[in-house]
Amino acid sequence: MMGDTVRILLVEDEAVWAERAREAVAGLDGAELIHGDTGAAGKAMALAEAFDLLILDRVIDSDGADGLQILSELRERGVTAPALILSSLGETRQRVEGLESGADDYLAKPFDAAELRARLKSLARRAGAAASPEVYVRGDLEVRVKARTAHFKGQHIPLSPQEFDILAVLAELDGDPAERDLLWKRVWTDFPNLPPQVNVIDVAMARVRRAVSRVTGGDMIETVRLKGWRLRSEPAEE
Repeated sequence: MMGDTVRILLVEDEAVWAERAREAVAGLDGAELIHGDTGAAGKAMALAEAFDLLILDRVIDSDGADGLQILSELRERGVTAPALILSSLGETRQRVEGLESGADDYLAKPFDAAELRARLKSLARRAGAAASPEVYVRGDLEVRVKARTAHFKGQHIPLSPQEFDILAVLAELDGDPAERDLLWKRVWTDFPNLPPQVNVIDVAMARVRRAVSRVTGGDMIETVRLKGWRLRSEPAEE
């Protein structure tokens, strides 16, 4: 993904951290940073334009906005760009809250430009990864790993990078259940030192189910008691 034009939206009201983000993005080939200094402005831009990556401050004092709430609302309205949360709240519990809100990464303040740049590169690789040419087919559902796209009867299913990773694991297992431990290891690879976070996984799985059901007209993912989740061969009637 890096090397092409990468549009990055920054929502940050503190000048020092906005400048640090500009330094980070300046070191990315072909990247363009668009800055909103209030939560309302950032949310409006994210809904009005397409961005490749989002950087959201968690506490936006300029208008009292909550970056996690903004991200949750953007996810509900179909914005799937990978998102990184910036925050002075860096405890494990607070990082988990960020992940539950749909964040793909969480970086505590203070941070330096090089660290943020490395995180953005990682998110960009995950969003545009072409790790495998395989296509998984489950009934009328096709999950294309190389293109990182999913279709049902030819209709595209909009998914965030994290949601796609979850669906790809389920598709790869071809009807066998995926346990939480497996999903955590395969999807939340940026958090190897955290044990599997039950709430984070459950919230993310609920998002995947909703995203897929909007297109398929029924639930393609079945909860298997004590074993996790499996991908059905056809949607369940709702």
